[in-house]
Amino acid sequence: MELSKEEIARLRRLDPAGVHAALIESGAMSIDDPLPKRVGDLRPSENAIDAVKYARKCEYQEAVAWLHEHFGDDQTHERNVGIRQVERELFESEVVINKLVKQQMDSLGCSEARITLMFKEADEVSQKGAEVEIVPESDLASASSDTSESPVKRKGKFGYLIGKRTENGEKTEKFFNTRDIQNCVGMLRQRNGEGMNVLMTPMDRHCFYVMLDDARNHDGTESESPVQSWIKAGYKPCLALQTSWESHQIVFRIPKEPFRIIGKTGNDDSCFDRSGLHDFFQRINRECGDPRISGLRHGIRLAGYRNMKPKHERIAEGKAWSLEYPFVSIKHAESTFCAKTMRDALKMCREDVVGRADLDAARQEEARKHVAGLRNGEATQTHKLPPRYAPPLKPQTALGRAAAEFDRRDRERPGQNREH
Repeated sequence: MELSKEEIARLRRLDPAGVHAALIESGAMSIDDPLPKRVGDLRPSENAIDAVKYARKCEYQEAVAWLHEHFGDDQTHERNVGIRQVERELFESEVVINKLVKQQMDSLGCSEARITLMFKEADEVSQKGAEVEIVPESDLASASSDTSESPVKRKGKFGYLIGKRTENGEKTEKFFNTRDIQNCVGMLRQRNGEGMNVLMTPMDRHCFYVMLDDARNHDGTESESPVQSWIKAGYKPCLALQTSWESHQIVFRIPKEPFRIIGKTGNDDSCFDRSGLHDFFQRINRECGDPRISGLRHGIRLAGYRNMKPKHERIAEGKAWSLEYPFVSIKHAESTFCAKTMRDALKMCREDVVGRADLDAARQEEARKHVAGLRNGEATQTHKLPPRYAPPLKPQTALGRAAAEFDRRDRERPGQNREH
């Protein structure tokens, strides 16, 4: 297959998480297999062609053909902002920042991110004292794009999206890949020094990101490194950040296809059960994070830049400046999906999503038999569902009504000890 240089370049820049998910779906990888940073001369976690060569154990031409077949219609590159490379030599601190940015983007498997600069004043006023390190996308979408406004005029505004622009009289938004963010390091560092917070929002075109904010241990207790307790409990986070002196964020990456509603095609939000996933997202944050969090898609603080919230400022004695703010640092990074998070989330999703059909196959089959028995007048008190690890099916459906009836009968059985 002869492909142009432009097509090869496009394939090489494909969203790593999307390629990873496609390899899992094709059977070339297990969901428990991460994309390693480096294997010999290959860099699977950052290069789509290398990822295919690694997973399928194939040569270059076969990898390119596979990507072209599976991602022929992908237009990610057209949405990238395309920031020119910095012409001057980078400062040592900027080189360090760019290495952290690449590590964060590679672990998220993200080739498209929204970059937001958030006003220092808005950080406290808009959040009203909430101990959070994130900003809902709904608030970011209405942010101001004028950085010359005075703090008084900015009251109630979060900041601005630096990818927003007007082209041919229409407002559009471009997104940032790793290189775009790195090429902005001078401007971002300057704005951060002026008191603005730097956030990135991974665009979830091929996977979902479940954030645990103000993260605690898996058992709800506090520690200096909560991510380790989640790893020991069988979870596989792709990213863990320390976002202030004592605050942490943990991010779990899960594939989108298991959450697709059966019969729906396309990639817009209506094709997936985001509602069920959002319920799970809120539940784990109530139990082990920030209970006030809302909105599945969030801005995440960008590693290497400082958290400029006024409440985090400290007096720096003996230094040329009087105040210091915490740098956002990476505590864990691995380009991986989390199967345990996916399974836990599917239990809270509607019955007709792709992944739920597999997860609850035994329970759904038993419910179908019971529904058939009810129609034929054959159902008896002895019918019993197998042990279930999913919540009851929703009662508005025939399967849900059958499941609810079994639950009721179990509760009414005499002489059975139950734990409360």
